[in-house]
Amino acid sequence: MAIKLYGSLDNRFEENRMFCEKIEVGTGVTEYSWSDRHPYEVTEVTDQKHIKIRAMDHKHVGDGSMDNHWELTSNTEAPEIELNKRGNYWYAVSTITPDEAKEIMDSNDIDMKLWACHHGFNLPEIIESGKIKKSYDRMNVSFGKAEYYYDYEF
Repeated sequence: MAIKLYGSLDNRFEENRMFCEKIEVGTGVTEYSWSDRHPYEVTEVTDQKHIKIRAMDHKHVGDGSMDNHWELTSNTEAPEIELNKRGNYWYAVSTITPDEAKEIMDSNDIDMKLWACHHGFNLPEIIESGKIKKSYDRMNVSFGKAEYYYDYEF
């Protein structure tokens, strides 16, 4: 009987791998965290280096509280994430316009201000330049299967 091990070592082995011949709409995607895994599905393919994905919903269907059996379903309401492949890695693309930067600056929404800060957006500079800015954040993903796994040990 083969034992499937989970955790950070297994995630490192599987991230940035292709478990399918090519990426198509509907292809499953797994994002690897330290020891957890999160499922996505491909919603748009421009080419094999430029795609969009969205998170899938997961429902626990295991026998016990620490059992990792999950039912995955599409969530058409989830926001799409643009992914670009640069070299050997995939990056999530975040974009902000000068109008959006001004709206964030003028609001009291601390979450949006933290989002802009996290992505390295200098809001006053974006407003002054009048140019759209993008940030690229690496995502450890594999294509060809969508998996959810929750590591109960953390």
